Amino acid sequence: MYTYRRRKFGPSAIFFIVIFTLTALGMGFIAYFNRGMFWDILPFVSIPVIILSLILLILNFIRRTRGNFFFVLFFLLSLTGLILSYIFGPSVLINKAQESYDDEDYAQSIDYYNIILNNYSGSSLAGNALENISYAYYANADYEEAITSFKKAIESKVISESDLEKKEILEIKKILEDSYLKLAQEHHSNNKFNKSAESYINAAEVLKEIKDNFPDTNEAFISVHKIPEYLYNAALNFNKINDLEKSIESLEEIINNYYSSEYFNSAGILLFDVYIDQAIKMADEFNYTGGIEEFLKILDLEVEDKYYSDIPDSEKRKVFYNISADTLKNIAENKFSSGYYKKAAFLYEIIIEYNPDLEEEINPLLVDSKINQIASSDHNVYIPSIPERKLWGREESTLIIENNTGFDLTAYLKGPESVVIRVEKNSTAEIKITAGTYKAASELNTPGVFPYYGIVNYEESQIYREEYTTSD
Repeated sequence: MYTYRRRKFGPSAIFFIVIFTLTALGMGFIAYFNRGMFWDILPFVSIPVIILSLILLILNFIRRTRGNFFFVLFFLLSLTGLILSYIFGPSVLINKAQESYDDEDYAQSIDYYNIILNNYSGSSLAGNALENISYAYYANADYEEAITSFKKAIESKVISESDLEKKEILEIKKILEDSYLKLAQEHHSNNKFNKSAESYINAAEVLKEIKDNFPDTNEAFISVHKIPEYLYNAALNFNKINDLEKSIESLEEIINNYYSSEYFNSAGILLFDVYIDQAIKMADEFNYTGGIEEFLKILDLEVEDKYYSDIPDSEKRKVFYNISADTLKNIAENKFSSGYYKKAAFLYEIIIEYNPDLEEEINPLLVDSKINQIASSDHNVYIPSIPERKLWGREESTLIIENNTGFDLTAYLKGPESVVIRVEKNSTAEIKITAGTYKAASELNTPGVFPYYGIVNYEESQIYREEYTTSD
C-alpha cells in the first residue's frame, strides 16, 4: 500500500514566490508614495502575474508539489488588481471626463479632471487631464481658471509648441486672448479697474504673439486692429485708478506703433490730457523738471482737434507758476541747443507770461527759437512787401501789418533787432523798426495754415504794408 505525499517546493517555485512577493511589496510601496503611477502600471504588472500564476498553478497541481496556495493567492490578487484598474483607475476617470465634456456637462468634466490632478498627479494621464481641464474651464466660462490651467500646461511642457501643430497652438492663443478679454470686461463691470486694465494688457500681449508668430493668418490681421483697442481700454481703466504712468505707456504704444488704427486719434486726445495730469502731479510733488518734461510731450502729439494752444491757463499755472524763471530758461536753452525749437519757444513764452518784467530779456531768445522752428518745418515763403512810400528824414522803417483773418497773428523779426509783433484778428498794427535785413516769420493762431518764413530787407524811411487775408 502506497502513501500519497506532496513534493516539496522546487527551486523554480521558490524563485517565483519570492519574485511575486517582492512585486507585491513593490506595488504596495508605489501605491503608498505615488498612487498615480501605481494605477498606471497596475494593469501591466497584473496581466503577467495572472498568466504566470496560472501556469505555475497548473504545473504544481500536475506535479503534486506544495505551493499551489501561493499561486492561487497571487492569481486572485492580480486578477482583482486588473479589474480594479478598469473600474477605479485614472483611465476610467479620464474617459468619464471626456464623456461629460462631450455632453456639455463641463462642471462634471472639471470635477473628474480635478480628481486625477489632485489624487493621481503622478499618473501619465495627469498631463492629459491638465490640458483638457483648461478647455473645460474655458467652455464653462471659468476664464481665470482656464488661463491659470493653460499656463501650467505650457510651463510644464504638457502643451509644447514643438509637439503641436501650429493650428492647435493658434487655437490655444485665441482662447487665452478671449479669456483675458472676458475677464477684463467682467472686472470693469465690477469696478475692479486695475484688474480690468491688466487683463486688457495681457490680451494685447497674446495678440502680439499671434501677430508675430502667425503673420500670414487672418488672426494676425485681426490682431493688428484689436491690439490698439485693448491698449486704449487699458489706459481708460488705468486713468480710473490714477495710474497715469501705465496709462501713458499704453497710449504711447498706440501712437508709436498703430498710427493707422481708428484708435490713433482717440489715443492722442486722451494722451494729451494724461500728460497734463501727470505734469501737474509731478509739479505738486516738487518734481518740477519732470513735470516740465511731461508737459512738453504734448508738443510732439499730432492729433486732430487738440492743440497746446487750447490748454486752459488754469492747467498751465498748476505746472509752471511756481517754477523759477531761471529753471525754465535753463531747460529752454537745453531744448534749443538740442534742436527742439518748438519746445524752447513754448518755454520762453511761459517765462514771459508769468514774468512780464523779463520780456525784454527773453524776447530775442523767443524770436530765435520761433524763427528756427518755422524755418525747419513746413512753411510758406515769406514774400517781402513793396514799399508804399518814402518818409524823408527818418532812419527807421515803418511796418504796417493788417490781419484780416479770423485768427490772431504773430510775426517774428530777427536782424538789427529782435521783434515780436502780435496782431489780433481783424485788426491792424503799426510799428517802427530799425532798417536792415531780417529773418522774418509769421504764424496764425490756427493749425490749419502753414506759417511763413523768409529773408526780407526793410530800407530806411520806407513804409511797408503786409496784409493777411482769410485765404491765407
